[in-house]
Amino acid sequence: MKSLLQSRPPLWQREPIRAGYKAEPRTVLVTGATGFIGRQLCRRLIGDGDRVIVLSRDQQRARDMFGPHARVVTSLDDIVPAQPIDAVVNLAGAPILAMPWTEARRAELLESRLRTTNNVVALIARLDRKPSVLINASAIGYYGVRGDEEITEASRGQPIFQSHLCQAWEVAAQGAEQHGVRVCRLRFGLVLGTEGGALPGLARPARMRAQVLLGSAQQWMSWVHIDDLLRLLCFCIENDEMRGGINVTAPQPVRQQEFAATLAMCFGRSLPVRVPAVVLRMMMGEMSQLLLDGQRVLPTKALCRGFEFRFGNLRTALRDLLSREWRRTTPSQIMYDPGCPVCEAEMNLYRGQARRCGQQWRFSDVADRPDLMRRYGLDTTTARKRLYVLDDSGRMISGLRAMTLIWSQLPHWNMLARLLRLPLIRESSDLLYDLVVAPVLWRWTRYRRAKAAGRYLS
Repeated sequence: MKSLLQSRPPLWQREPIRAGYKAEPRTVLVTGATGFIGRQLCRRLIGDGDRVIVLSRDQQRARDMFGPHARVVTSLDDIVPAQPIDAVVNLAGAPILAMPWTEARRAELLESRLRTTNNVVALIARLDRKPSVLINASAIGYYGVRGDEEITEASRGQPIFQSHLCQAWEVAAQGAEQHGVRVCRLRFGLVLGTEGGALPGLARPARMRAQVLLGSAQQWMSWVHIDDLLRLLCFCIENDEMRGGINVTAPQPVRQQEFAATLAMCFGRSLPVRVPAVVLRMMMGEMSQLLLDGQRVLPTKALCRGFEFRFGNLRTALRDLLSREWRRTTPSQIMYDPGCPVCEAEMNLYRGQARRCGQQWRFSDVADRPDLMRRYGLDTTTARKRLYVLDDSGRMISGLRAMTLIWSQLPHWNMLARLLRLPLIRESSDLLYDLVVAPVLWRWTRYRRAKAAGRYLS
């Protein structure tokens, strides 16, 4: 099964990344780039036209994600002193909400953060030209357990593990200040996004019409939309006034009961399900603090420096995120290989139906758009292996998801599109397209081309 999945096209081809253009691109080093936040950040930087260097222990995974759009290194020792780096974003660290905080786990959580951060500071020390800024990830766990107290960046930590972990991490990052580098210590709240983080797990019971209440459900939840987090992170890179501890949370924290009710409301009427605090404390030990003892954190420094949150309200943020899978966009350009008879016949069918529906879609041969495909790192041969659709928002979609977008706009096909967008069906259908349908059609098309040329390519 593993070898079969390895034959699947890499992620950067399935989810194409458009490389932007910038007259004076920055070079940004990102650690923890294959994680939830790191992956989103790298795609944003590439799209903005910046150069990205990715530090990852799993070189193959990083190349699968970013392809030719990023340089991948497995050790900071691979970076020579003459390498120009304008900014460093350090996101590396083992997930804190994974396994109980045994002594061994605590040591692992601390070591995974300090090792990479100390190595980053050592790299900065030996670079011929120092980066202008180090963005170091931290968390609002820095403040410990504070009840209803309003917390700003001026608040202090506490002598408990989650606070000690963040404090030690931030102290290690501050070592870069000795080399004249501005350091921003970003204290993340609960990050909401559809491709990772806490939201997918929280949404599962809500989809089943269950409103999960943890303990008293009166603890505060300080959250942030992933788009606002990425914007604030880039704001910190560009704004010289941003330095020190910086809270990365929406300006309107909510109690857990309100969070659960708002999330459940996105799916319809729900039944409250309470999980007693004693059960969570018995199962998770001290780690249960992350769920039962919240913090009411305010992004005072970001607001004072003029940063504007686009998603300051929880209902607006959740509706935006949960509607992304179903958001109505329409194809503006459909690119495929007309040398495949099945593809040509199918596109002719869709072309006629789209015309009758008044859709102004442009159908073209991928080979006729080499400049566009190169912007996504794709050569003509690679591009011919899949269907690509450019939607009206400027996003490139490929494979079965591109087909689903086409179907969603056509009568008699839109019900099939809705079915294929259901989570379990979508994943299995994507695998079927990537591992069976597309390869078979590509081999058949290659055979036909070779036969027409008087030879057969095995």
